[in-house]
Amino acid sequence: MENLLPDGWLDQANDLKNQLVGKSKEERAKIFKDNPIWQDLLVQLKQLSNNKCWYSEAQEVMSDMDVDHFRPKMEALQININGEKIIRDGYWWYAYDWKNYRLSSIYSNRLRKDKHSIDKKSYGKGSFFPLREGCNAATCINEIDDEIILLLDPINPNDPDLLFFTEEGIAIPSVSEEEEPWNFQRANISIDLYHLNHTPLKEARQVVWNYCQRKIDDLREIFRKAHRTARDEERIANIRQDLREMISKNAEFSAVALACIEKNKIRMAA
Repeated sequence: MENLLPDGWLDQANDLKNQLVGKSKEERAKIFKDNPIWQDLLVQLKQLSNNKCWYSEAQEVMSDMDVDHFRPKMEALQININGEKIIRDGYWWYAYDWKNYRLSSIYSNRLRKDKHSIDKKSYGKGSFFPLREGCNAATCINEIDDEIILLLDPINPNDPDLLFFTEEGIAIPSVSEEEEPWNFQRANISIDLYHLNHTPLKEARQVVWNYCQRKIDDLREIFRKAHRTARDEERIANIRQDLREMISKNAEFSAVALACIEKNKIRMAA
């Protein structure tokens, strides 16, 4: 990512970081409002994911994308085991560090109700950044690795594996609460805070699942033949190629296609 930064961006970011030191919350808010230079990286972040939201895998065409501060800049919210909302100081000292940016759909980044559902609860990350109960929040960049965070991070290669998808397009934890309680909790909370079961999102995933399932059914139909023709072998190769393209990192909802392939126990998933 660093080699994609516009000329002079790092120098400007470092200057703004220095301006934040010793300022009040109100003064920092004004600096953020007047200097949202993270938005200058929107195109570069899109290039890294083929225009896909890093949380939901949705390609946004007719709505805006946000450059999300993974660690919120103004305040960080947490709900403890008693259901009380705790407001911590934000990670203002990390606001101008490109390592803290994630490309996000507005439905994952901002608090929104699902207008397509009777559910009136608001979902979305907003300022939430929950840590494990009893974990100390970082107060400088050197303490970040000491935090035990609840949210799944799309740039952590181990975290996306904690999500799975049903044939109805519903996001669910890939692990059981009994066997992996901590990872189950992380996945469950992330599904809500990233609004991963927003109705249009579920419907779009279902389309991908159904298309993938039809390809797999066609493949099995050919496999059941006692004698396959050269044309059959060609169809097998074409179908396998279609499936490979569906699970490529550039494909929209590639994780859904992969879930479908894994559920069907198709060997090519490896």
